[in-house]
Amino acid sequence: MNQYAGDSFFTLTQGGQAGLVLLSVVLCVFMLWVTRRMTSGRPWWARLLFAVLAFMVFVWLSPQIYFTYYGFLFDDLPGQWVIKSNPSDAPWIVHLLFSGRPTLADHGLGLLGWAMIAVALFPKRNPSRV
Repeated sequence: MNQYAGDSFFTLTQGGQAGLVLLSVVLCVFMLWVTRRMTSGRPWWARLLFAVLAFMVFVWLSPQIYFTYYGFLFDDLPGQWVIKSNPSDAPWIVHLLFSGRPTLADHGLGLLGWAMIAVALFPKRNPSRV
């Protein structure tokens, strides 16, 4: 049985699903690029700190981005702010530990967090050095 069978992703039309996947890929690539760019040449602890802080900010702000996308899909969705007032209210550690809800969104956030940490901790090798 598919553990994601009841996920809200599957309530969307194929076009809605494709748009959601595209939006998620764009945000993921952007966050990985920012992490790589901002951590280059820094000590390992600073790279790790930046990756975790950037992930925390993403977990805090991304619901508004996705809610705005859903606003384009559903005409009756009211325009509102869904960002919590305090960044520490966003359960970023829950996503990294994969201990939250068993949804595609939560597991995707966990994968993004670990990918950001990996990009930060394993810097690009300089091919001219041997």
